[in-house]
Amino acid sequence: MGHSPPLCESEGVTYPTYVPYFPGAWRHNRGLANATIALHLATALATIPQVIALLWLRGRVDAFHDATITAQELTDATRRYFVIVSIPSLISVANMIVLIVLLWRLARNHETIGRPRTTFGPAWAIVGVLVPFLNMVVPWLFMNEKWKGSDQAHPPTSPEWKTARASSMVNAWWAIAIGASIIGLVGGGDVAAAMFSAISKISGDADLVEVAQDLVDGTLRWFVASTLLAGVAAILGAVTLRALVARQESYADRFNLRLATAAASYVMAAAAPAPGWFPDPAGRFDHRWWDGARWTDTVSRDGSTTTDPL
Repeated sequence: MGHSPPLCESEGVTYPTYVPYFPGAWRHNRGLANATIALHLATALATIPQVIALLWLRGRVDAFHDATITAQELTDATRRYFVIVSIPSLISVANMIVLIVLLWRLARNHETIGRPRTTFGPAWAIVGVLVPFLNMVVPWLFMNEKWKGSDQAHPPTSPEWKTARASSMVNAWWAIAIGASIIGLVGGGDVAAAMFSAISKISGDADLVEVAQDLVDGTLRWFVASTLLAGVAAILGAVTLRALVARQESYADRFNLRLATAAASYVMAAAAPAPGWFPDPAGRFDHRWWDGARWTDTVSRDGSTTTDPL
């Protein structure tokens, strides 16, 4: 496929001795990771008032059944309950936005490392979090891929990086998060239905007695279990994201990738290689043509060439 640069061997893996990088490519994520961690922990802490508020509402429903409070008092209690649980929802939205930004930046760093045949590029940071059903699988696969991509046993552009081990931490986090979601869906269907039915009533003077009763019916224990499990998942998520960011930063230190923020290219050898095909640093194709000074938009996959602007 044209003139190739010198190659070196390491544990049976062939890769170029020189790897150019895009200017300003490396993104430092420690500050953003701290924000994500804080929001994850806030999400976890917010599960406590959610559970307490629902148990309190159950007590008010019991009092209504015992005729010690009126229907109006129970309606007022239900309104206060929805005010309380709306606060964790706002935290969850903020957490999701910051998480998307962090995942996008992690994916860009993955590209900077130079990982051919990458499956989940930066766009998946958005699609994988926001699209229903996909968000139950894609973030798990996405983060495991980035974890493998920052394994120091595989230098930049190593074609065997996908043989690295996945993260047991990522797997445990996602298993607990999915478990919380399944328990919430299976056991808390009536609770969710009650919340949706309240949307059309909460802004008016409608009686919320039936809504309150639905919220605290026999599925209450499942809803509480799901909420607490989601809190545990949030804590483990904070630990996992911190570990992944630290892993990428350690990889950048090991291979001097931070220099990519100050220079037009990152060199592992004294001089740039002759024009030739290299594994695509963006990870979107098998190879990308290096013209001796910069990357071009000429790429190849399975022996066929095409164009892909950077």
